[in-house]
Amino acid sequence: MSADNTKGPSRPSQLSLGFPAKEPTLDALLVTEANESAMAVLHTPQAWPFPVICLLGPPRSGLSVLAKAWCREFDGSFYAAKEFSRLKTPGLSALATTAAVVDDADLVKKSENLLTLIDSAAAGGGRVLLTSKRHPSQWQTSSADLKSRFMALPVVEIREPDEEMLKARLESTAARFFLKLEPDLIKYVVPRLELSYTAIEIFIEKLSDKVTETGRAPSVPLARDVVEELGWANPDSAAFEDD
Repeated sequence: MSADNTKGPSRPSQLSLGFPAKEPTLDALLVTEANESAMAVLHTPQAWPFPVICLLGPPRSGLSVLAKAWCREFDGSFYAAKEFSRLKTPGLSALATTAAVVDDADLVKKSENLLTLIDSAAAGGGRVLLTSKRHPSQWQTSSADLKSRFMALPVVEIREPDEEMLKARLESTAARFFLKLEPDLIKYVVPRLELSYTAIEIFIEKLSDKVTETGRAPSVPLARDVVEELGWANPDSAAFEDD
């Protein structure tokens, strides 16, 4: 029987594919001007001016990844907002002497749990990291006491990416989509993206769609198609709204 020589659409070479790494440790995370102040604080919880710190960052800046890395570094407990709201008093009291994270703390429905945790950590010597995209002064609560506690929380912040962070995040975001970006593609894209984590996510999501649609590996021509379709061909024309 003769072999079927019919060829379908070409597929990206295996060599073009990257594979996501395991969740990083705190020491493995890239430090640039965008996050160096926050990273310095997170590495030294024993030096915090107060047992509870709020970590702020723009949308898609990797707050959860950073908070989980901090938890692993200091043997802490990680709670999403919904999970934390379900904790009862014994569970909250158990955190008084340990490290704990409440991710998206501004979304916690049972705000009295935050008050209990803040008081418990202050009394027991624990360390609590609260993450949020909004400053604590904007968090909603009907308790005047809790509002004043929120206002007094020390804050550290991850800023929008500088160019070094932009390059690294392009590669790591692409890896989540099993894509590998060659240096010439990154060189082409960097001047055309706004320095924002949202821009990185939008570009890589669209590039992944293009790879699937065309069966081609990531390349400068493919990236150019994405950039033009998004209207970012002019480096000064990119505009985004945070979600």
